[in-house]
Amino acid sequence: MHGAISLIPGVVRLRGFENDTHKTDVNGIPPHSVAMIVDGGDATEIAKTIALKKTPGSGTFGDTTINVRNHYGLSTPVRFSRPVDVPVYVELSITAFEGYTTLVGDRIKTAIAKYINTIVIGDNVYLARLYSPANLPGDEEGKTYDINSLKIGRSAHALAESNLKIAFNEAPVCNIDNINVVVT
Repeated sequence: MHGAISLIPGVVRLRGFENDTHKTDVNGIPPHSVAMIVDGGDATEIAKTIALKKTPGSGTFGDTTINVRNHYGLSTPVRFSRPVDVPVYVELSITAFEGYTTLVGDRIKTAIAKYINTIVIGDNVYLARLYSPANLPGDEEGKTYDINSLKIGRSAHALAESNLKIAFNEAPVCNIDNINVVVT
């Protein structure tokens, strides 16, 4: 199912969860159900693909419902969700060396935002993993500064040197305007 949905034009990222138990799980997914969280793509195509690929008798879970007709002409509701975007804010304190320019700062911001925007739906934003893109690996300009500290948060006013928890149906998103590089 995951592979088929990923091939739908416009799908940027997705995550699937299955509850094969007899009880509602910690994410609120009902027993014997699948929950697909899909970023992008046509809702009807996603629902048709889920209906085609899911196990007969299993339920679907989500906040988007599309009625899909089966090969007998019967309408069946198929549920899935769109991710809840979680804006990620970053503050990076650096010591600049010879050769550092504001353009280097812009490249740092771009690298961090690009990394955050590839994090899988439902995965936490781990602070230590942001150091790699922030150091501009393989780029000579990465040698023009040293990182003193790195903070992240869900708002510019709630930053901390700790991991950012993300719920199963949330997607971390970041743009360069959410990143502040403080040069000392």
